Amino acid sequence: MTLGRKYQNCSGNAGDARKVYTSQSKVGSLSGCSSSISLSDMIEPPDYEEVCDRLMGERDPLAYPANDIELLTIPRRIRTLTHVLPDEDLSKAPMFVRDCISCYTSDYTVVEYKYRAHSGSASGHERLSERLDKLLAAPAHSYEIDAEHSTSMEELASQQFESQPSSGRQSVASISSSSSCNETLTPRGSWASLDLRSSSSDPLLPDVFEKKPPDQVDAINEAKRLENRQTDLLGLYAPYLDEEEAVERRLAAEMPCELMGHRIMVVCHQLKLELDIEPLFASMALYDAKEKKKLSENFYFNLNSECTRQMLAGHVPHADLSTLSRSAVFDILNPSPDVFLVVRVEKVLQGDVNECVEPYIKDDKNREKVRASAQAACTRLGKYRMPLAWSAVSLLSVLSGTAGAEREQERDSHTNSLDRKASSSSLEQLRRRAGEVGGSLSRKGSVERRAPAADDLAPALDAFKTIVVTVTSFFKQETDKLRDEDLYKFLAEIKRPSSAPKKLKCIPGILKIEVSPCPDEIKNGLTPELAKLAPYNAEENGRPCKEVLAFPGSAPAQPHVQYRNLLFVCARDANLAAYASRAASARNITVRIQLMAGEDQASALPAIFGRSSCPEFSTEAYTTVLYHNKSPSLYDEVKLKLPADLGDQHHLLFTFLHVSCQRKPVAPEHEKSVETTLGYSWLPLCRNGKLTCGEFSLPVMQEEPPPNYSYIFPDVLLPGTRWIDNHKPIFNVSLDAYTTVHPQDGYIERFAMACEAVQEGNIPPRIGLANMEAELRASIAELPTASVECLSRYLPVVCDKLLQLLAAAPVLAGVPLNIAQDVFTCLAHLFTDLTNMSEGATCDAHGRSSLISSYIQYQCRIPRPALSDGDVGLPLPPSVLTDGSCKILHEELALQWVVASGATRDLAMQNSWALFELMVKSMVEYLHWSGAHEAPRKARFPDQFTDDLATLVNNVTAEIISKYGKNSRLTQSLNNSLAFFLFDLLSIMDRGYVFNLIRGYHKQMCAKIASLPDAVPLVHYKLSFLRIVCSHEHYVSLCLPPGASGAASPAPSARSGGSDDGRRRIVALSTDFRCRHYLAGLLLADLTAALDLQSPVLQCAAVNAVLALLTAHDADPRLAPPELKARVAALYLPLLGVVMDAQPQLYRGFDSGKETLQLDGEMSQFGNMYAPASPDEVKQSGRAPFNSETSRNLLMCLVWVLRWAERGALCAAVAELAPARLHALLALIDLAFKCQEYKGRKEILKCAQQNVRKTTDIKAKLEDVILGQGSARSDFIMRRKGGSSGRGACRERWRKQGLRGAARSRPASPARATPALAAALAADVALTLLHALELIVQSCSGLEWGQSACSGALGVLLRALQRNQSAVVLQHMFASVRSLILKLGWSWCSEEAGPGTCRVLLRHCASLSAGPRAHAAAALYALMRHHYHLGNNFSRVKMQVTMSLSSLVGTSTTFSEESLRRALKTVLMYAEHDQDLQDTNFPEQVKDLVFNLHMILSDTVKMKEFQEDPEMLLDLMHRIARGYQHSPDLRLTWLSNMAQKHMERSNHLEAGMCLVHGAALAAEQLRARGRGAALLQRVTHNALDESCADPLHHHLTPHELQALLEHAASELMTAGMYETVNEVYKVLIPIAEENRDYKKLANIHGKLNEAFTRIEQLHGKRVFGTYFRVSFYGARFGDLDGEEFVYKEHALTKLPEIFSRLENFYGQRFGPENVVIIKDSNVVDVSALDPDKAYIQITYVEPYFEPHELRTRITHYERNYNIKRFMYATPFTAGGRAHGELGEQCKRKTLLTTAHHFPYVKTRIQVVQRTQIILTPIEVAIEDIQKKINELAAATSQEPPDPKMLQMVLQGCIGTTVNQGPLELAQVFLAPVVDGSQPVTRLTNKLRLAFKDFSKKCHDALKKNKNLISSEQREYQRELERNFARFTERLAPLIHATPSHVAHLTNGLSKGDYKYQA
Repeated sequence: MTLGRKYQNCSGNAGDARKVYTSQSKVGSLSGCSSSISLSDMIEPPDYEEVCDRLMGERDPLAYPANDIELLTIPRRIRTLTHVLPDEDLSKAPMFVRDCISCYTSDYTVVEYKYRAHSGSASGHERLSERLDKLLAAPAHSYEIDAEHSTSMEELASQQFESQPSSGRQSVASISSSSSCNETLTPRGSWASLDLRSSSSDPLLPDVFEKKPPDQVDAINEAKRLENRQTDLLGLYAPYLDEEEAVERRLAAEMPCELMGHRIMVVCHQLKLELDIEPLFASMALYDAKEKKKLSENFYFNLNSECTRQMLAGHVPHADLSTLSRSAVFDILNPSPDVFLVVRVEKVLQGDVNECVEPYIKDDKNREKVRASAQAACTRLGKYRMPLAWSAVSLLSVLSGTAGAEREQERDSHTNSLDRKASSSSLEQLRRRAGEVGGSLSRKGSVERRAPAADDLAPALDAFKTIVVTVTSFFKQETDKLRDEDLYKFLAEIKRPSSAPKKLKCIPGILKIEVSPCPDEIKNGLTPELAKLAPYNAEENGRPCKEVLAFPGSAPAQPHVQYRNLLFVCARDANLAAYASRAASARNITVRIQLMAGEDQASALPAIFGRSSCPEFSTEAYTTVLYHNKSPSLYDEVKLKLPADLGDQHHLLFTFLHVSCQRKPVAPEHEKSVETTLGYSWLPLCRNGKLTCGEFSLPVMQEEPPPNYSYIFPDVLLPGTRWIDNHKPIFNVSLDAYTTVHPQDGYIERFAMACEAVQEGNIPPRIGLANMEAELRASIAELPTASVECLSRYLPVVCDKLLQLLAAAPVLAGVPLNIAQDVFTCLAHLFTDLTNMSEGATCDAHGRSSLISSYIQYQCRIPRPALSDGDVGLPLPPSVLTDGSCKILHEELALQWVVASGATRDLAMQNSWALFELMVKSMVEYLHWSGAHEAPRKARFPDQFTDDLATLVNNVTAEIISKYGKNSRLTQSLNNSLAFFLFDLLSIMDRGYVFNLIRGYHKQMCAKIASLPDAVPLVHYKLSFLRIVCSHEHYVSLCLPPGASGAASPAPSARSGGSDDGRRRIVALSTDFRCRHYLAGLLLADLTAALDLQSPVLQCAAVNAVLALLTAHDADPRLAPPELKARVAALYLPLLGVVMDAQPQLYRGFDSGKETLQLDGEMSQFGNMYAPASPDEVKQSGRAPFNSETSRNLLMCLVWVLRWAERGALCAAVAELAPARLHALLALIDLAFKCQEYKGRKEILKCAQQNVRKTTDIKAKLEDVILGQGSARSDFIMRRKGGSSGRGACRERWRKQGLRGAARSRPASPARATPALAAALAADVALTLLHALELIVQSCSGLEWGQSACSGALGVLLRALQRNQSAVVLQHMFASVRSLILKLGWSWCSEEAGPGTCRVLLRHCASLSAGPRAHAAAALYALMRHHYHLGNNFSRVKMQVTMSLSSLVGTSTTFSEESLRRALKTVLMYAEHDQDLQDTNFPEQVKDLVFNLHMILSDTVKMKEFQEDPEMLLDLMHRIARGYQHSPDLRLTWLSNMAQKHMERSNHLEAGMCLVHGAALAAEQLRARGRGAALLQRVTHNALDESCADPLHHHLTPHELQALLEHAASELMTAGMYETVNEVYKVLIPIAEENRDYKKLANIHGKLNEAFTRIEQLHGKRVFGTYFRVSFYGARFGDLDGEEFVYKEHALTKLPEIFSRLENFYGQRFGPENVVIIKDSNVVDVSALDPDKAYIQITYVEPYFEPHELRTRITHYERNYNIKRFMYATPFTAGGRAHGELGEQCKRKTLLTTAHHFPYVKTRIQVVQRTQIILTPIEVAIEDIQKKINELAAATSQEPPDPKMLQMVLQGCIGTTVNQGPLELAQVFLAPVVDGSQPVTRLTNKLRLAFKDFSKKCHDALKKNKNLISSEQREYQRELERNFARFTERLAPLIHATPSHVAHLTNGLSKGDYKYQA
């Protein structure tokens, strides 16, 4: 699945990733569908040739064009100035060589289909890009969702601030005020009305006041809608279509061209040694150190100065221009980090290399002497060379030097240097620099750069920046290390930093080369054959640039395109140690190499390429000389040009010479020759026509070879000859041919020789005439066993020869040979092998090998009979057809295929595509050379051929049916090939005949499908087949579209039918329709059948086939005029019925996750009309539900038909629909709006990134399902994923690494689904659907259900208006809304439509975009005006608008108050400017309404201000809700908004309370069970707030009361208030009982069971809210200044947490430095506070209960529910300090009473009363002791007992460390009473009794602990008992009661001294 498809999820423009159906069972079965499918049998196609002219005249723009095929001759593309040809006379060359040269030089014959680019089969990626660019160039659509909300809001806020007077806007009105909106109408003089009067409005629309008839209004609206529309609707949708499903795509064959790798240009600037005294000769070549391979031939160059060059004047006669080259182009087919550029340097032979190097290394004083000896050597030995030095440059290092971003300004100043100095460690340096990955050639002054990774080498090679490499020293060439193996070792050491390299001597010098990517055009370029490349400027005498021949590891399997015939001779080594002669010694050995065409020296051919600064070609070459070495290793590479007429006489002659280096002390004229001949060897180059190649070990003959030696190999020991070392092989040489005329494959050579023998009559004597036929057959049969790579290189030559044998059988002894079947088999076999070889890289999705398709389209030369001018004409005269000289190829192919059987038939079926394409090419050529293209189509081909074709199609279809289960790969390929074949035949043959072939295929397939229970693959094949055939470029003409009138007239046979009948059949897929519009009928019938199936894959495939076709229509410029598009759309009108039938199956989950404006209950009735069928219902109907993609694509098809269908035809179709069908159509339009909604730029881009990663597994599973295992398409896809294996993978390695010029693999769909396209698509779809809605309303206006259709259309429109629409679309939509309001009249006011319309209009009045806002305001005013006209009153509208605004304000987050203010002002302006109604009370009513709306809006402004302050926000919402005390609907709306806010913050208890209040309100309105709101008093004491004396009109129902209670119970359950849940259900149960709703009762009791169980489970473990007193001080708080609240926080909230929360929140608002937290609980002195700061005092408080309350509030829950009094304590002393001695420590208890009971609808409630209680020191002591007593009692009585808790409490009471606590209290307060210094009082007595109780409880606790402890705690227990004993002993005297106790009780102080109330 492509990126575009993923993207669909979020763009709103194409569907969620298709559901994956993994198991075969889910693919679906076809049960119950055979009858509908088999309908295809009954339709007879029209005789197209008969009817087309009658139904579509020549002038009809949709008619089939006359000549749409041309046969072109395209000149062959060559890079050279002229074709590269051999110099020899070709008449003497073998036939195969002649055929090759003819193939490489002939032009291409190509079939051109003039209109094929408009076909869906043309691979349209370039076209798609152009198409998208054109679409993106259209004006962009603006959407509010894309507006930068923050900036817009800031701008608006600033405007708002400027436009507002300062009266009271800074603060929020006091929360305690009962209501600011009790009155329905706002006083005119209020600040809100002043504010509105001063604000600005949007421009008014003049047509609001105009009175026009509805028809005229509709016409104006329609004309505006059609302005500036996209003509290419589906082009916008194209990026979302799955390109991999486009089975009709056929990759066009590429024109054959020369294969090139990554080309780099190397220019040599400087080469010299430090001692510049003699000429140097250099060569460079590429080597791969890892693979140990040489990658290119040598490039020879020298940079000698003129004076050094003159030293060789006697030996070099002249230098040709081609040898003066100093720049070369290297071709790297397979880049790797181990590639090195190796430079070797040689000098003139002088002597021992060690002696020769000395002067270069050491600073020699005798420089003149050295120069003189060099001069002498040049004069004497100038034509011999010796090795001197070498160096290497890593390719990776070249690239790494360019990884940075800076481009060099001056090359020389930024040279990259290896800086190798002349030292013994220079190999180490080179290795370190060249081998390291981190930039071996770092540019001076630039940052170190990283080298590209191995995988990135290929792209880097094409784009690196020019770099100059400077080598500053060379390695001395060791004479025993000359082999390539030694070189690879050195290179590996350079590459590998770890190993210690061998020490090599270095020679100081400089080599400067410039490396750059090769430009496309080379100036004065030469090929490796020295052919001139175009353009070549011969007049410029500049040095040429040579292309260096690459030596690929394995030659790419691509057909050769030009003549090349080169041989490289590499002498490896010679061992002449055994040479013995008195005449000379064998020490300084050189080998002279010559190419001989005979045995005398004059026969030496000038075929050896010159090296540098010498003649271009020479007759001899000498190898380098190693001084005093009898067995030298050689590295010379000699390049030869082979003659084209290579024969047995051609051979290589090797002459071994000894060169005397030292001059003898005699006069020069007496000195013998410098060279002495040691021996000879030779190598014949051609035997039996085959070229000799490979490695050879040859013996050396010591004397001149005898006559005719060249015809035998030297390993034959001739008698009477002397050989060195007894005829042992002592000379090793290798021959490598790079030739395009010698296959070097025995099977191909055998076939070529056999063909030459029979066709030219020169039969070899060794075979003889009698055996020649058998030899030919054998060579044909064995041809496929040849190397497949070799076959691919000679594919055009071999295949041309086979076609020639097939069409013109050769004649032997006057008898034509019957070899047609052999040739046909061989051809099919070859095609199979080539396709299998080509792996995925060169095959398209249909398994078509690019090699074969290029061959058929361009290279194949189809044999033709030799016609005279008189012969042309049809039918061809018998003389032509019966002379046997040449048969017609396509006829022969068809015949051989039909008669083939067994393996031949199987091979043909495997390669059906190639044979079909070959037949089509032959047929087109036949039409042109025979003149048949001018004949009527029926007379073009003989009956015999058409019969064969029909049989062939029948056979292929039968093959598909018989093998689809066994070999899905083969059958899928066959199916698609057959479809493409018929597709091509439609352009060539009688089209009626082709229709019959299509019918035959369909008939066979349908019969098979009907007989099978499950035939998913066959149905899929049938759909693919039809999709391919219908992608024909003249599909529309072939379908015979209806005339310009629009209605589809039936087929000719039924034309007499009445027009009404015809119109009724428009939407039905009638027999007449299917007969006339044959292909369209087939397609739609197949779609209908597929949608009924249980297989999602088939549903998707069928829909996509239709959608692909429609997309092609939109892209076709021929169909651009709307009137033509309307005629095309008439072919698809039955889609309306098809989609309506499928409506229940459509996917409906298209909504995105974003908040959408839901219509609460206003559109409930309309909503029911769309209620999707449940999955069970769909299953019962036997139809499978569609996935999102299928649904979306099917709806796009519908949108296309609605967009382009002719208006009259659509109106007629709609008018025929029954009301239920009409509703189905409206539902479809609504769903289309939904699925193509624009989701916003951010969402689209975000989803695009997310979904890129989600594709592969879904794709894989889908492929398995669709394709089964092993189809050609799945194989292709797998290979594209990189799954190729085995030898193919290795062989194709060069191609897969991104070689330029290689065949393309199938490109992926361009992921261009940009937000701009998504926006344009959504807008155009919306306008199309709007147009359809208008059309439906107009069509139904006169019908009885017209009003219902109108309200249905309005409903769809309102839903569409709630989605994201572009500004342009919104304006058109509002125009339609105004028109529909007029048409609907009073019925608009229905319960459903009214509030919905108002709410939507208000939502858009708050839009940031001026255009839509102005139109929305106009529509709102038109609504009011219209309803006033209807009944002089619009109270219903007022109420609905007010309610709508209230509900909007609470929920929408994207609400702009300033925009709404402008819109309200605009409405006001309309009322003031409306001349017609100035004399009525209408303008006054509008003003009242607008000011009231504005008041609500001003509350919203404040809410916006406090959006981030949840408490303040809820206070405001609560106040607004209370303001609607007399408007139950609105109050309920606000309560539900508050509940929503609480849910967002997880305040489930408060959310539940909001819902309980809503229920109380409903109960009050319904007077439920005679009690009203009091019914819920047990749930919350606050419920009575909802009781109101005058219930006005309301819309609440008992059902809503139930719903509210159930929702409340759910929230309370979540909050853990299980007891409250019980109370709620106590209200619900009687209602359910009354309704006999036992299901609900069962549910309720189940919930109650759960609640009670939870109470029991959590006993003792429940935690409830935590409460804090929060006071605010400071002017910064505005109205909160001086206010005191109790905050309810989540359970277990600690004081620091609320500190932190409030401090952070207000710190962000006022600045951290301006917020101060007061941490004590004392009374705050306001006068002492800093007026610029904000102070917050926070105190922890606990619920407070009087003792009598505690008796009724027993459980933990009861003490945390319905509470409104709280307490906190503050310690103090009489002296003013907080803490003092026990005797003076007092405590102040502050009691706070809140306005409402907790829990409430808010989390903070205002404190309305404070009470203080002062405790005396003794009362503080009593409280402390009682607290400890309670702790002890709780720990002792706990069940089951908790020993740890008990011991902790005991430790705290009588532990040694703290027992002073209780005792000290007793000492302070009781001791004075005991010693008589203080009288006994009631309080001292109370304390004494408390201590007694305390002592008793400690005793009980100790006793219990004793029973609980284990043995190891005994000591601890004894310690506790000892402590207790001490404690009781000391306490006893203090708590003993005195006798006069009762008498003294009255002596206590009065309480008034200690306690007072404030």
